[in-house]
Amino acid sequence: MKKRYSNPGVYVEEISAFPKTIAQVETAIPAFIGYTEKAFRGSSSLLNIPTRISSMLEFEEFFGGAFPSRFEVVSAVSSDPLPFTIEGQMKSLLFLPDQQVFLYYSIKAFFSNGGSSCYIVSVGNYVGQATLQINKSDLLNGLSVLESEETPSVLAIPDAVLLGDDAFEVYQAMLAQAKSRFRFAILDIPNGFLPLNTSGDCISNFRNRIGNMNLASGAAYYPWLYSNLGSDRDFEILNHIPLQDLQEILPEEFAKTFLNTSPSPSGEYLHQALKSLSPTYLKLQRVIQEKLGLLPPSGFLAGAYALVDNSRGVWKAPANISLNSVRSTSFSISNSIQEDLNIHPSGKSINAIREFPGKGVLVWGARTLAGNDNEWRYVPVRRTFNMIEHSIRNGLQYVVFEPNEPKTWTRVKSECTNFLFGIWRSGGIAGAKPEDAFFIKVGLGETMTSQDILDDNLNVEIGMALVRPAEFMFLRIKLKTGSH
Repeated sequence: MKKRYSNPGVYVEEISAFPKTIAQVETAIPAFIGYTEKAFRGSSSLLNIPTRISSMLEFEEFFGGAFPSRFEVVSAVSSDPLPFTIEGQMKSLLFLPDQQVFLYYSIKAFFSNGGSSCYIVSVGNYVGQATLQINKSDLLNGLSVLESEETPSVLAIPDAVLLGDDAFEVYQAMLAQAKSRFRFAILDIPNGFLPLNTSGDCISNFRNRIGNMNLASGAAYYPWLYSNLGSDRDFEILNHIPLQDLQEILPEEFAKTFLNTSPSPSGEYLHQALKSLSPTYLKLQRVIQEKLGLLPPSGFLAGAYALVDNSRGVWKAPANISLNSVRSTSFSISNSIQEDLNIHPSGKSINAIREFPGKGVLVWGARTLAGNDNEWRYVPVRRTFNMIEHSIRNGLQYVVFEPNEPKTWTRVKSECTNFLFGIWRSGGIAGAKPEDAFFIKVGLGETMTSQDILDDNLNVEIGMALVRPAEFMFLRIKLKTGSH
C-alpha cells in the first residue's frame, strides 16, 4: 500500500532491488564431547557449556592439556600390538585402571587435518586427579546440552570407546540427535585397534549392537591409528611407570648402583640416570608415545570433513584423502577384508582407513552405516541434503504468519530456486541444466488443497538430483592387433 503524505516536501524511499536470499549453513563445524583437564574461561565455568574454539591454543587456554596417564610393565600380553624386549624378556606396557582419555589428542588430530573451528563440551575435569573414570551418563548429558545449539553439524565422542558395550547407547543417542538436528555422527569402533581375525572381532560386535535406527545419519571408520601427536612432549618416564616396575626391568648393574643406595635417590636423579642408559630409556619412551598415540579415528575424520567442505564443498566425498599426523594404521586392511567392511549382508557398512605405498594413510570409504539404502548410502549425499534442508528451513522462517496466498508462494519459490541454482552451479546438484537438477513446487492444486490453506499449512515440495561419488571406476581396454 502506497504511503500517503500530508506535508509538502521531497521524500526519499529505499526500494529493495533484490529478493530475500537463503544463506547456506555451515557444514564444517563439529562438536566434540568428552573429558578435559579443566573447563574455565577466566573465572566462569565451562562445564557442560558448548564452547566454540578456533585453535589448539584456545583449547588449552580454556580446557587444559592431556591426561598424565600411568602404566604398568607386565609379561607380554598376546592382545598387545606393541610388545617389546627388555633384557631378553618380552614385556607389555599396559595402562593402569582409569588412565586413558582421548579428547585432547583427538582435538589435536582435528586441527592438524584441516579443521578450523569446533565446539567443545567438557563433561568432567581431571585436574589434580590420579584416575579418571569414563561415565556413560556424563557423555549422554553432554550430548543433550547440544540440542539447543544451532551451528554444530558433526558429532564426535572419542571417549565413548572406553565404555565398552555401553558405548552403543551413546552412539544410538548420537544418531538420533543427528537425524533430528541436521547433523552427522562420526562413530569409532570399540577395540578398533584389534585385528579382525580375533574371536568375537570388533566389527561383528559393532554391527550386532549398533541397532537399526537412524543409520543413514552416521558413519563408522576402522581401524584406529598410530599418531605422532604425543611425540612433542618430553615424557617423564618415572611419572608414567611405577618404581617397582622399573626395578624389575632395569639392568642389574643400574639397580645396584642407583636404586639400592641409601638414602633413596630423587625421582629427578633417577630420571637423569635413565637418560644415560639410552637403549632402555629410549625404548620405554617410544612405547609410551606409541601407547598414547594410538587413537580412535573420529578426530582425524572430523578434520578431514572440514577440510573437504571448505575446499571442495560438502557434496565432495571425504575420501581418497591422506590423513596428517598419522604414522600407520593399527591393522593393515587388504582388498578382500574391505569387501566385507564395505558391503555386508547386514547392510551396515564400515569405512576403511588404509595404507598405500607412496601415498600414506588414506580414508578409503564414504558410506553411511545404511549401506543398503539406495538414497542415503553415501556420506556426502546425506550431508548435502542436511545442509540444503537446514538452510531452506532457516531462510524461510520469515514466512511464518505471512498470508498464505499466491504472492507468498511466488516469493518462496523464487528464493528456493535462487539458492538451489547456486548449489547446482557449484557442482552440488547433478544435471546439465537447472531444470534437470532440481524442481520446486508450491501452490494451490500443486502442493496444497483448500483444506491445507484453511489449516494454515504452506507446503513446499523440492526434488534434487544430488551428486553421488564415483565409488567404482571400471576401465575397459581393447587391444588392437595387426599392423594398424
